[in-house]
Amino acid sequence: MRVCFHCNLVEFKPKGNVLQFFILLRALDRMLAQLPASERQAYDFECVLPFRFRDGTGGFTFRHIRFRQSEEPISEIIRLDRRKPYDFIFIRGRNEAVKLLRKKRSLGPKLLFLAIQYNLHDPYIMGRLNFVFRHARVVFFQTEPNAERYRTYQLQKASYSHEELERKIQVLPQFVEPMPELSVTRSPFDPLDLIQAGVIRPRYGLPVATKAIRLIRKSYPHAKLRVLYPSIVGKYRKRAEKLLRSPGVADHGQKSMWKTKEMIVKSGIGVALLYDTTEDRNPSHSYLSRILEYMGLGVPVLTTRTIGNLCLLGESYPLFVDDAYDIVHHYEKLSNPAFYQEMSHYVKQRGERFLADEAVKSFWAILHDEYRRGR
Repeated sequence: MRVCFHCNLVEFKPKGNVLQFFILLRALDRMLAQLPASERQAYDFECVLPFRFRDGTGGFTFRHIRFRQSEEPISEIIRLDRRKPYDFIFIRGRNEAVKLLRKKRSLGPKLLFLAIQYNLHDPYIMGRLNFVFRHARVVFFQTEPNAERYRTYQLQKASYSHEELERKIQVLPQFVEPMPELSVTRSPFDPLDLIQAGVIRPRYGLPVATKAIRLIRKSYPHAKLRVLYPSIVGKYRKRAEKLLRSPGVADHGQKSMWKTKEMIVKSGIGVALLYDTTEDRNPSHSYLSRILEYMGLGVPVLTTRTIGNLCLLGESYPLFVDDAYDIVHHYEKLSNPAFYQEMSHYVKQRGERFLADEAVKSFWAILHDEYRRGR
């Protein structure tokens, strides 16, 4: 089985889309490593990127996946396929998938496309997504709500049969890299801090988190809100930098994925807020990958009640929040060691299926089902 992977990443940065792509490849590399050498010879996995990836960057090492650099990745993929045909071409990124199909439509039966977001009210976006869906072999969505919403949308259009949609629409969830050995462990009796990790955007509720820590510090004066971020959305930078200077806020800037995990464990309470005011409620159907980081580490997370989060954490999850006062209330509850342990166990159990080696199993199975199906 010969597979090419591509994601239009400009450079390696420890942020969501970059980490998600490399975590997928690393999990597949481990899957290949588990095979007997005789079986492994049947697989040929490579990745084409617009930048040169050096093995070990960001802690990612590979034994069984080759990396190629090209300033024109789509043209390079077509050239490589012509020289030695691929069985599948996996692309993360709508524009790149469209470009591939427009350059060489006959590669559609090989295309495995990962759709990140889409907006049912945007004709341009839906036109491009529907174009890719029509020609691709399989389209993956990152959450069950997003997949189900698109399946319903296509059923209403009556363009495809129910059976075809069931086969062609799949879920490849966001997932996190397991941390085999944490250099920092935490007792429920240790002081509790809040931690918010990830890109800073207006809708991610930094003002709510900073207000919450100000209120918390009235009763717990040593508590902090620790903020880690690879970047700040440009138009929000001035406002965000002011909030990051607020009393009780510790601005840690950018950290590696591994250092971030250690700081999450040491802090004790994750914060992942999403205030979706879009007409389509597009972000609400997904969940923030940082939530999976908290869950994988057994760290209770305070988060908003979005469609994606309800699917992820369950309708009855007791740590959903609306505002700063809810965060204060739950902080006080989590200060009880017994309740903290209960919530830690709950999120860790719910998060097990999003650890990379577990999450990639369904993708591996789909690859082999489609390979047996043939062209």
